[in-house]
Amino acid sequence: MKEILLEIGICLAAAVFLMIYHECVRLVIYMFCQRSVKCFRTAPWKVWRYIDPVGLILSLTSMVPISKPYFYRIRDRRTNLFVGIAGFISLLAVLVGSIAVLRIGYGGIDGLNHLVLPHWWNAIVPILVQYLAMLSAGMLVANLFPVSTFDMGMIVAGASPAGYLGMIKADGIVKLIFVLVVLLDMIHYGVSWLIVLFL
Repeated sequence: MKEILLEIGICLAAAVFLMIYHECVRLVIYMFCQRSVKCFRTAPWKVWRYIDPVGLILSLTSMVPISKPYFYRIRDRRTNLFVGIAGFISLLAVLVGSIAVLRIGYGGIDGLNHLVLPHWWNAIVPILVQYLAMLSAGMLVANLFPVSTFDMGMIVAGASPAGYLGMIKADGIVKLIFVLVVLLDMIHYGVSWLIVLFL
């Protein structure tokens, strides 16, 4: 029972870290593109606002953390594009770093499912790295869906205003498809297979 609670706690901690990290990277790029620290309507650094309770539940059930984004007031295409790309790069960096640690076998890690450790308390960091790999991959795939607040939505807005308008019109259908994909556990299954392939 202790081990199960520990693993749930580590999964939630990894999900919270990813939500805050992902949104903060996008905030920094937004501020840089606007060339002003006064570009925010409300205080952006109250990072607990980016933690989504539904995203935490999805992290435990489907390995797909979803954060609450800061609602940007973006009027130029360039900023939209850079914010979307920065979001993808931030998640990719965590994924690549976690897989590198898993491959090297640092800290008692031996692949994705096996720990070579004598005591459960020594497993905190290795389990955290494993969850960071799984959750960052799940979040990366989720952000490929063309939803207005996701990274792909920002990229579409930056690449083509007409395409963004079409995306907004299809928003309900895209969200329905996304929910079905998450409920059927397709993202978790796909990213698990992919990570094991890289290991």
